[in-house]
Amino acid sequence: MTNWFLTALIAPFLYSIVNHLDKYILSKYIKGAGVAAILIFSCVSSLILLPLILFYYHTAILNITVESFSIMLLAGFMSATALYLYLKAMDIEEASMVIPIYQLIPIFGYFLSYFILNEKLNTSQIFACLLILAGILLLTLEFDVNRKIKFKTKVLFLVATSSFLFALHDTLFKMVAITESFWITVFWQYFSIAVFGLLLLIFVKKFRMSLVQMLSFTRKKILSLNVLSEGLYILGNLASNFATLLAPVALVLVIGSLQPLFVFIIGTLLSIFIPSLSHEKLSKQHMLQKIASIVLILAGSWFLFAN
Repeated sequence: MTNWFLTALIAPFLYSIVNHLDKYILSKYIKGAGVAAILIFSCVSSLILLPLILFYYHTAILNITVESFSIMLLAGFMSATALYLYLKAMDIEEASMVIPIYQLIPIFGYFLSYFILNEKLNTSQIFACLLILAGILLLTLEFDVNRKIKFKTKVLFLVATSSFLFALHDTLFKMVAITESFWITVFWQYFSIAVFGLLLLIFVKKFRMSLVQMLSFTRKKILSLNVLSEGLYILGNLASNFATLLAPVALVLVIGSLQPLFVFIIGTLLSIFIPSLSHEKLSKQHMLQKIASIVLILAGSWFLFAN
């Protein structure tokens, strides 16, 4: 059980770094056109991984069934669409508000894996999931001066839709990987994401012009940050995908619930030591709220680890 837990833990840590990089790029460098530009760059960057997989598995790549290929093509388009919605949400709201809402993914993942893969969780695992989700829910609460809870409908809609698509993508990935193989499935996953990006680049002028604008604006720094972000994102995806082969999808997605924890820790450290890169609320009330959330999250993770 140790292997799947540690493997699954890699993804939320890397994703949290990517979240801060994306927010920094969107808020500091690219005004308005950042979402489309980063989406195109992210999708097309998937091409980098394909030759490496092709080199080692060239004889097996084309042996995938038409059904599996069609599923992965759909899954890749879903993943790219979910990424677009994520960037839209990050463009209008802080990472500390957006990322916790993504803990809807385990909830969607539980129902999807139950109906599609017939995966079930035992009582201890369900209790652990509830503990982690309770901790994440506590992180999402934001009170105004009158102690009323703020509710942001647009951000919630964007992230909820994105969460559903990410959960469905992960479930479909496992369904295909079980019958094909891990690396063959990864190849067609990233192939479909790259195709999605190329179609946008060729046929949607708005997206194409956004990419040109990004490349012409502080080119070296933007490219460096995007390359770093994409590299970490791909590594996180590989870790998450591989973890789904070692444990039920719902459990892997729940470990992904630790991402807001990493986002807060990194954001807090940046706010203290490099405030120009990130700003988190560090008042006594907010710190107590974060500590309580961390205790619930770690308790839930321990129960998962023990089972």
